[in-house]
Amino acid sequence: MTQENRLFAYGHLKLRHLQLLSLLETERSITKAAEALNLTQPAVSAMLRELESIFGLQMVQRSTRGVSLTPGARAALRRFSIALAEVGAARDEAILADQKARQRLRVGALTVSMVELVPEALRTFLASAPQASVELSEGTVDGLTDQLMRGELDFVIGRIGSSWAGSVASAQLAQARLFDEPRCVVCRKGHPLLGQGPVRLQALAEQGWILSPPPSSSRLLFDDLFLERGLAPPAATVESASVHSNMAMAASTNLLALAPLAVARRYLAVGQLDKLPVAVDLTTMAIWGIWRRTGENDALVTRFRDALVLASVGRVRKR
Repeated sequence: MTQENRLFAYGHLKLRHLQLLSLLETERSITKAAEALNLTQPAVSAMLRELESIFGLQMVQRSTRGVSLTPGARAALRRFSIALAEVGAARDEAILADQKARQRLRVGALTVSMVELVPEALRTFLASAPQASVELSEGTVDGLTDQLMRGELDFVIGRIGSSWAGSVASAQLAQARLFDEPRCVVCRKGHPLLGQGPVRLQALAEQGWILSPPPSSSRLLFDDLFLERGLAPPAATVESASVHSNMAMAASTNLLALAPLAVARRYLAVGQLDKLPVAVDLTTMAIWGIWRRTGENDALVTRFRDALVLASVGRVRKR
């Protein structure tokens, strides 16, 4: 048989052929092999002829005691047994991988929730679902909403992005309000504005700022602080979407930064930053748990949502 013909012949080899040889070796009966394969005896006889055609060898010997494999068929079966075992192992691994994937929860969150809320919620969630694994990613409001709508995330901690809010597609999302995060203005230790009492908005408008880039919701809230009082919002000296980088830059320059209290608290505690008193009420940031309605029957989504709500209640009480 030429290489081309051999490849063509082997292309017709099926797992059923391998199973048939194994059954003929153990059962020594075409009838019993047919029953085990849930096939008719003529169908099994046809499969046997296909095998003999593929290998160009007689595969069984018939006698009054039934059938037995020829030496050539036994040699083939030794190799086939390995292949059958590997197929079984592949199936077991595939099932295990699928089960593990079903136990994975993909969560996207704003930085503000990653500092205090998520660690506490994870502790409760993993205690209730010890086999689960969680894939965490940080992002922007719009970016996280896009990922949730594309099915790349199972749950988002943040807000619905402006491009989706009020749209027909947003009806696919369910949400639960978790908490309102206070915000504060931070500055470096020894900043010239410290020690002068609460700083008025007019003076804040004259300062240099580190701000998140538009159209982020935090930037819109910042601009509204001034616009609603008839003042032009200050231009950003530095635009950066990285909250922690913004804290580091504020600590080493005279620039001011607006930060969620949960993020700023750690920098204040270690003396890297100071909280600047301001003579204006800073708008809080509403943080929501968001998921697709199609996932409402998902046990992991439900447990994680409940863990977040519990952590949010405990977090508010500690304030």
